[in-house]
Amino acid sequence: MYHWLRNKKAVIYAPLIFIMLFAVACGSSAEPVIVEKEVIKEVVKEVPVIKEVIKEVPKEVIVEKIVVREVVKEVVVVARPTAAPAPTDTEGKMGGTLNIGSTYTVDNLDPHKGGGWNYCEICYGSVTESLVRLFEEEGAEYGSLIPHPYLLESWTLVDPSTYDLKLHEGVKFHNVPPVNGRELVADDVVWSFEHMRQPDPLYVYRTLHGPLESLEATDKYTVRMNLNAPAFAIMRFMGLSDGSQIIPREVEEDPNFDADSTVIGTGPFIMKEWIPGTSIHTERNPDYWREGRPYLDEVNNLIIPDAAARMAAFRSDRIQLLDMEWGQAQTIYDDPRWITNRYPGSRQRGIGFQHRRPPFNDIRMRQAVQAALKLQDFVDILDDGEGKINTGYWWSMENIALDQSYVPKQDLEKARRLIKEAGYDPEVGIDVVTVCRSGDPYQCRIQEIVQDQLAEVGIKTSIVAMESGSWRTRTFTQYDFDIYSYSAPAHEIPERFHNLYVYGPSSSNSIGSANAELDAAMELAGASANQEEYEERWKAYQKIFMEQVPYVFLDTPFQYTAQQPYLRGYRNSVAGYNRFQWIADFWFDK
Repeated sequence: MYHWLRNKKAVIYAPLIFIMLFAVACGSSAEPVIVEKEVIKEVVKEVPVIKEVIKEVPKEVIVEKIVVREVVKEVVVVARPTAAPAPTDTEGKMGGTLNIGSTYTVDNLDPHKGGGWNYCEICYGSVTESLVRLFEEEGAEYGSLIPHPYLLESWTLVDPSTYDLKLHEGVKFHNVPPVNGRELVADDVVWSFEHMRQPDPLYVYRTLHGPLESLEATDKYTVRMNLNAPAFAIMRFMGLSDGSQIIPREVEEDPNFDADSTVIGTGPFIMKEWIPGTSIHTERNPDYWREGRPYLDEVNNLIIPDAAARMAAFRSDRIQLLDMEWGQAQTIYDDPRWITNRYPGSRQRGIGFQHRRPPFNDIRMRQAVQAALKLQDFVDILDDGEGKINTGYWWSMENIALDQSYVPKQDLEKARRLIKEAGYDPEVGIDVVTVCRSGDPYQCRIQEIVQDQLAEVGIKTSIVAMESGSWRTRTFTQYDFDIYSYSAPAHEIPERFHNLYVYGPSSSNSIGSANAELDAAMELAGASANQEEYEERWKAYQKIFMEQVPYVFLDTPFQYTAQQPYLRGYRNSVAGYNRFQWIADFWFDK
């Protein structure tokens, strides 16, 4: 069962500090004048310091002295972030159909709904778009993902709890009924966020907008965002790959439009057809707001659950882009016929405990399981050593991950002692039920390792493997399990995991966690004034998490992609998450 391979190539990533840029001014009551700025940044180790050399460029040259005086005395301005760079410096060719192999099924296409499984990866950034995009600067680690404006032209910090968001003019929704290609305006942004925040349990992303008090359109292209308290990370929330997409109000107000079966956005591709469980088909948007984009005619997501079948489809050129774990990647890693990439993975693995019933409503039993597990085995068995134990939420988020001293160590005596303290007898044994999704290549393997290791301390697990639909119902609706395993993409921001899967009111909180201490710690981290404070508060949250043990974080593998050699413009996020935000720049060189 245990299998180790030879050492693999090391990957070195250069660090980058997450930087927020502010320019401060005070003075008369005249209307703010937003200026463009050239900013030179300097960071001092351990104590973040931002130094700015600002060259003011007045928007109006009439009465120049007055304009300059108003900027100096009146306006608090966040320097305009740089636009997202194109992944290639070569003009692409038009035409071609990109087929992507996937394992993820989708229950509906409303980008504001979810339940832990509604994941239309090619929809986000391809069909719909967000106000900002999160991506790392070259050489940065995952924890350094930085918000850059996309549908926004700029944002301005009016005061610590108020932002003005300025949209690009001339951005249009898809030219299909009932929207028919009308222009995106500020009212659409206000409506979209109101739509995300409705109390319906399916709208799980509302829990991510805790700091957001209100949005209002102040003119056709400007939205004022009011927060209930200063929130350092709010612009990162605006850039989530799902749960932050801007869609038109007509999709809900038109009685003839089914928002669950199709979707309309501003993206480079238009939804053409969704065949549940089989495929998603999109076609080029001829009116896309970025001139000359997209290059491709069509982008399709083909759902192929079986890994061998996906690889066969790739080798035969039926699909042009393939996600792989090391077990598959090693078969083509050095093959010159294809391009392969290795990067810190976006897949997080772990187990969650049912808090609603014995035995794991007792914290001592959860702590006992954590003490019984040898985490390195999960890396060795599941990843062939091509991964790492998660130090807290995710090892590759190095700026906020806990150090190795916090990694739980296997301690069988401690596990048995905690079990006895909880009122159980390890010699007699404790029967528990674990569930896993059979279509996932790792969920049930996780449970097999858990089963072997827990047997050493008298916890006997019965593994129930189910097909995807039954697993979803049992896990997220019936809550009928003692332990469930997950192997799924992690999230761009760590707050998201808490708000979806740990926060009490969330409909995705299948474990039934209701931990006020954890909720308070996460809220405190979200209200941080700067990056340094945010990192320290997030580490404090993780320490509480490791003590309370709602989940046990296991490992994150390295991930691999294979692409056909003629696919150009493809760009992996360091985290491998939402790389399709660049899809307008993909093209075929053939």
